[in-house]
Amino acid sequence: MSNHGLPPLDPQKGSWDEEALSRRRFLELGFWSAAGAAGLTVGGAGLRFLAGNSFDPKPEHWVEVGAVADLPSGRVHRAAYKVRTTDVWREVEKVGLLYAFSDDGAEYTVLEATCSHLGCNVHWREESGHFACPCHNGAFTREGEVVSGPPPAPLRQLSTKIENGILLALV
Repeated sequence: MSNHGLPPLDPQKGSWDEEALSRRRFLELGFWSAAGAAGLTVGGAGLRFLAGNSFDPKPEHWVEVGAVADLPSGRVHRAAYKVRTTDVWREVEKVGLLYAFSDDGAEYTVLEATCSHLGCNVHWREESGHFACPCHNGAFTREGEVVSGPPPAPLRQLSTKIENGILLALV
């Protein structure tokens, strides 16, 4: 007669070995194992949702700011860009605004037009010589440094290069 994989009877005790797994204990272990696996799955997905894509490397793109010949020295030039990039699960279109200037026509500074406070787009004000954020009256110098208002950090300065007479910025 088969014991169906159970440990052999102990002839001294007349019952199964005390180390044997009872039905109740087996079901209890199965329940807690399944609950733990479900908790890890849901918890991991929840943490991933809360963290967003902050741990994923951001793909970088060189975008065209403009032809160097069209960027006069001493003036601030505004340029919009649009790139397709990959989010965590999907492909998205990223749209942004940049400001570029040069004092000598050789070295260019390109700033991202996103305020460091709440992410509003800043606008160049020629009359004051500052970038102004319309959301909470933040102000930045032409170089992107905070002048006034709630912004906690300067405007982000981007890496640049010139190829075939075109100024490119790394976003």
